[in-house]
Amino acid sequence: MNDQCLSCQAVETDLKLTGSYHPRCSRKLFGTARPPKVPFSTPDIAVEAQKMVGRMSISGIQPKLSLIHERKSHQMTVVETGGSYILKPQTERFESLPENENLCMCIASACGIAVPSHGLIPLSDGRLAYLVKRFDRLEDGSKLQQEDFQQLLQTNDKYKGSYEQIANVIRKYSDVPGLDLVELFERALLNYVLGNGDAHLKNFSLIKEENIGYHLSPVYDLVNSRLVLPEEREEMCLSLQGKKNRFSRKDFIKLAKHFELTNKQSANALLRLHDIKPAIENMIAESFLNESLKDRFLEIYRKRMERIFG
Repeated sequence: MNDQCLSCQAVETDLKLTGSYHPRCSRKLFGTARPPKVPFSTPDIAVEAQKMVGRMSISGIQPKLSLIHERKSHQMTVVETGGSYILKPQTERFESLPENENLCMCIASACGIAVPSHGLIPLSDGRLAYLVKRFDRLEDGSKLQQEDFQQLLQTNDKYKGSYEQIANVIRKYSDVPGLDLVELFERALLNYVLGNGDAHLKNFSLIKEENIGYHLSPVYDLVNSRLVLPEEREEMCLSLQGKKNRFSRKDFIKLAKHFELTNKQSANALLRLHDIKPAIENMIAESFLNESLKDRFLEIYRKRMERIFG
């Protein structure tokens, strides 16, 4: 681990790391050349999360904490409101979720998809947790307007929806619908090949920024769910061309046509995904997952890539 960055996961031979981070990766995530300390352990998180019940707006069943970076003490501190970071620890139920999510986010970034600053960070007991910087917070603490697609579609079930419905909302509300629909297509492809069967409506959002207006937010909560839930019944939890299983290249081509993408736009997206395959396989092989999980991740990824590209 000493020669591998906990954020971008690149293995370095010449560039010196500080606190297991490249200085550039640390500055991007924390604003400092060296990452801060986390003064609590994995067992402490359950206690702290319980204190926050009913007070934090971060959804999901996984224990999560809202944090800020205290510059004077150079450590991460738990807060009830106004946090700039979300921390997700290891769980007993799902093996290596932090390593899984950080790897998937690194892959998304390599594919040209917008991601927030993120990384793995050791707790005081040495176990790694996943840390992500909130993209809806500005440096002055103010919050950007953000609406997830469960809210936008006004449904009570985040698992009942389709990529086509998301596209229709993008056409209606986005200030850059053309760009957003291309990225939505790329995210649908990536969710599929990475085995993310838990990409529900709340995992897609529109966010409003001053110089852009409303647009698709950076990707978040991206994991290979099939890796930790091999019994998962559906390959995608949101339907695509009326299906949730047994996808092929034809299904994604039809989806691109529904999005009104040009043949060149869909072909370029597929070509990029095809050409980056060796790099993605290398990222999986050099990830912080154990060897068994790496092998299973690669198996899931290769099988799904084969369904699209043969």
